[in-house]
Amino acid sequence: MKAFKTRFIISILFVCVFLLASSRELFAVRDRTEYFTRPQIGAWFGPITPVGPTGDLVQTALGGGIFFRYNTPYDLLKIGLDTSYQHFTSSGVNELTMVPVYGNMIFLLPLDLPLRFQFKAGAGGCWLYVKPDKLSQWDIMFMAGFELSFPAGRIVNIGLRIDYIFLYESYMQGARNNGHVINAGIMLYFNI
Repeated sequence: MKAFKTRFIISILFVCVFLLASSRELFAVRDRTEYFTRPQIGAWFGPITPVGPTGDLVQTALGGGIFFRYNTPYDLLKIGLDTSYQHFTSSGVNELTMVPVYGNMIFLLPLDLPLRFQFKAGAGGCWLYVKPDKLSQWDIMFMAGFELSFPAGRIVNIGLRIDYIFLYESYMQGARNNGHVINAGIMLYFNI
């Protein structure tokens, strides 16, 4: 009797797993591009690294941000709006706080894979606050990036992003260097 109950329970579990696995609606495999063709809102968190002359003054830290993406008539292209908070310290007295706000275009590579590869580029402004000079200003910025993502259902998406931010300061009198920052992060975003 005990062996019969065990076999019966295992059989029921097997049937349930088979039915769930075959359900295309549940696992969002009906159309792999469907989740990309809806507006999305999300957040990211991860390491932020200053490079070049900026990296000589401040150290790597953790940062995060939020983003919103909207569709265009072309299914493989989206328009995005991103912002983040980034605070860098140093072993000395230097500190840098950045709040980039920028728009971008996100292009989905047309590959039929469960993972989605996206390239993006954009421009905007970045608010900077520099210590110990107590200087705050807005700078012009440009960005380029890459994302790898996959749907974790019909609403939730998980991904990895790498962004390069270029702070253009050469237009200002007395500016010696432009700023360079690389952001990497884990994303969680929702189809709305």
